[in-house]
Amino acid sequence: MKIHPDKVYVYSARIERDEAPFAQYRSLAYAALNAVELELPTTGKVLLKPNATVLFPPEKRVITHPGFVGGMIDALVDKGVPRERLLVAEGQSGEQLQNGHTWEVSGYTDMLAQRRVPLTVLNGVETRPVKVPGGVVYDSYPIAREVVECSFFFNIPLAKCHNLGCTTLSIKNLMGILTSPVRHLCNIQEVDQPFAEGIWRLTESGLSLFEDRFYHKLCDLVAALRSLKMPRLCVVDGLIGRDGTAFNEGRNYPLGWTLLGENEVHVDAMATYLMGLDPEATPYLKFAAARGLGSNRVEEIEVVDMLSGQALDAEALQQRRSPTVLMPVSRYEQGYYKRFRQDGSAVPWRIDEVNKQRQADGQPLVPVEATAGDYQ
Repeated sequence: MKIHPDKVYVYSARIERDEAPFAQYRSLAYAALNAVELELPTTGKVLLKPNATVLFPPEKRVITHPGFVGGMIDALVDKGVPRERLLVAEGQSGEQLQNGHTWEVSGYTDMLAQRRVPLTVLNGVETRPVKVPGGVVYDSYPIAREVVECSFFFNIPLAKCHNLGCTTLSIKNLMGILTSPVRHLCNIQEVDQPFAEGIWRLTESGLSLFEDRFYHKLCDLVAALRSLKMPRLCVVDGLIGRDGTAFNEGRNYPLGWTLLGENEVHVDAMATYLMGLDPEATPYLKFAAARGLGSNRVEEIEVVDMLSGQALDAEALQQRRSPTVLMPVSRYEQGYYKRFRQDGSAVPWRIDEVNKQRQADGQPLVPVEATAGDYQ
């Protein structure tokens, strides 16, 4: 099966529990990647970029499962890619020995050693300046040399929620290809300082100026990556998903799928939908669609079942959707609140800061819906 650049491909796997062994993750990734025809380059590095920001144990579902990445490696080797041309690379927080968050604990050390594939931690590495076509916040990004010079880029997020992004999938996973301090898009950065005084005021989006700028930064990053013109593919680890904050606070739910696609917006829109959320109400996807990077409307994205080769209609997609909404939550003074209201609209992030600003401006406070917070 050949990949069409605007379509999304789903490979389903039966799962009824909120946990699965290494072998099941491996099997899903291997089967899905083995089912597609890829025009793999004969030279250069083939880079696999998981989401491994904080190196929790893999069963926590905070990181892309090492078994899933291992299955992809095995499939690529069987497709004829020499092991010496494969590279797993990720940035962000790296190891936190004091907290027990290590590559060994996360399962990556043993998985990669068994496959004789190296790991590069993209912290403090050499970068290349990459211009952002149509950039809104950034006109250039410092992207790791390993990414800029690779011959094929695999973007391998997992299906989980995030306190700021609402869902953190293919697009947000790209933050790890940047280096500090630019990498820390979730913070008020130097580029935001001219707007710092009113950065928590709500805009026409219904969100704060900080959020608007964050989502534009993500879109800028997608535009920068696409400008590099290397072949790329998103492969979402969706066997088991996670709600909550994207970190320690969250619960796991069986989903039973992986999504593949070239267009990051289309892949993330469909993953968000299958997680029980509305991609048309998810802020970063609204911004991406408005900037012409792709569609966030489910009916505009063709989804192909990889087992049958047939396009799925609305009913078939609904059947694959999680019966439980994986709800993103954010912390505030009273505990945690849901990022989406019952009517489906998004609640601003950092609501305490937003409401302090509104109180100072003599405006009514934004109400929130608290969540029980019974997280593990």
